[in-house]
Amino acid sequence: MAFSLTRYLALLAFAVGIAARYFSSRRYRHPPGPRPLPFVGNALQIPFTRPENKFAEWGAQYGDVVRLKVFGQVMIVLNTLDAARELLDKRSSLYSDRPRFVLFSELMGWSHATTHVRYGQQFRRHRRWINHFFNCRTVTSFRPLQAKETVVLLKSLAEDPDAMINHLKRYAAATILKITYNRDVESVDDLFVKLVDKAATLTVESGSPAATLVDFFPSMKYLPTWLPFTNFKRNALETRKAVEVMFRVPYDLVIKDMRDGGGGQSYVSTLVEKLSNVEGHVSPEDRSDIQGSAGTLYAAAEDTTVSALQTFILAMVLNPDVYKKLQDEMDSVCGDQRLPTHEDRLSLPYLECVLKECLRWNVPVPMGLPHRLMEDDVYRDWYLSSGTTVLVNIRSILHDCDAPLEFNPERYIKNPDLPDPRTVIFGFGRRICPGRHFAEENLWSISTNLIATMDITKAIDENGDPITPPVEFTTGFVSHPKPFKCNIKPRSDQRWKLVEQTELDDYVFPSSGYKRFN
Repeated sequence: MAFSLTRYLALLAFAVGIAARYFSSRRYRHPPGPRPLPFVGNALQIPFTRPENKFAEWGAQYGDVVRLKVFGQVMIVLNTLDAARELLDKRSSLYSDRPRFVLFSELMGWSHATTHVRYGQQFRRHRRWINHFFNCRTVTSFRPLQAKETVVLLKSLAEDPDAMINHLKRYAAATILKITYNRDVESVDDLFVKLVDKAATLTVESGSPAATLVDFFPSMKYLPTWLPFTNFKRNALETRKAVEVMFRVPYDLVIKDMRDGGGGQSYVSTLVEKLSNVEGHVSPEDRSDIQGSAGTLYAAAEDTTVSALQTFILAMVLNPDVYKKLQDEMDSVCGDQRLPTHEDRLSLPYLECVLKECLRWNVPVPMGLPHRLMEDDVYRDWYLSSGTTVLVNIRSILHDCDAPLEFNPERYIKNPDLPDPRTVIFGFGRRICPGRHFAEENLWSISTNLIATMDITKAIDENGDPITPPVEFTTGFVSHPKPFKCNIKPRSDQRWKLVEQTELDDYVFPSSGYKRFN
């Protein structure tokens, strides 16, 4: 009898819950959006390239919150900053999961598709580690490293401006790899740089239309690899191996250095020291967490840093009047007797406008990373069901201004109410990028030193005519300017002497300030 009563009460509670959810959803309406087709929903209406443009069109037609369905999975796209902040910032406790990525789970070797995306203990642990090293206060300790690598970058650009992208990649790799693994990077041919480039390239390629179907039909992951339409699974296996190597190899070298009594301190070595047991060993779970957080830290920092720096240089090539104003402002602060320092930042307001405009003009990550609603929610009079995928159209938010395709730093002087891109491009809520302060300092360090010491102009063709680069950006997760040529040369002998006379001392990781954390 007791068993029957318990079962009856459980069934009754379940029925009441289903009924409450049904009537709650009926009381509110769904957000508007384009009419879905049977079975496939809106899948065929979403372009594979530059979907942010189509989402912006729908935003203009249906409003700032657009509802889509893809093979039964509900998605909402937020096209305004108010909607993004209301849901992802103010209600972050409900919107901090990531959607299920079955393919990515296979790549990373996780047995459960949602293990790595839940806002749970593992995520909070990684975030706590990274935030401890890269918060707005502690990140200032990396400035000597940034200054050193900036000088190396300037010399490389002056020597071979045609290899600009490789020089920028080397800078981004040199700074983050030194901090993460205490590895010195001489060129883009460095082993670690190649490992990350291979893993990143394969991961992007694995995001093909066929591969993403696995997220909507998880059973597809069990299909044998010999079938003609399962290339995505073979690619996934190759990508998984590349990601595993990227995580394991640099970690193992840090461990070897520690055992040999050398190598110096780094993000990884500090965590290993913190988490080792009395016998000096790290548990498999801790080792996996350290490898994952360190590998992700580098993979995330490198590509977006290069994108922002490429955009700055392209904008200066196309807008020489803007660059002249920047040089005049810099000269009024530093003259030709010293290089700029971070203490000069408040004295360079026009530069702040230019950097904002670069990040607005070409948003590094146009759609950000998706969130997942953890519980049913109501926004305005719209019903949002648990499990809904939430996308923020960051490009649409930052292009909601006059003449959005025009590069115009003065817009931030004329309209100070425009959103600062630096408060938007790094995400929202508990999923905001913890390395954002380091990324900002990289962009500021390089741009100021370029302005102070170098002239950036259009390249000249064989007929002596200037080459105007087209304003074209790549499509994908990270948006880059398409390759272009330009001239980069020292402004004057006096200013170049400041670069040549800068001493490039070896950078020492400030370990004493990082060993004490929970």
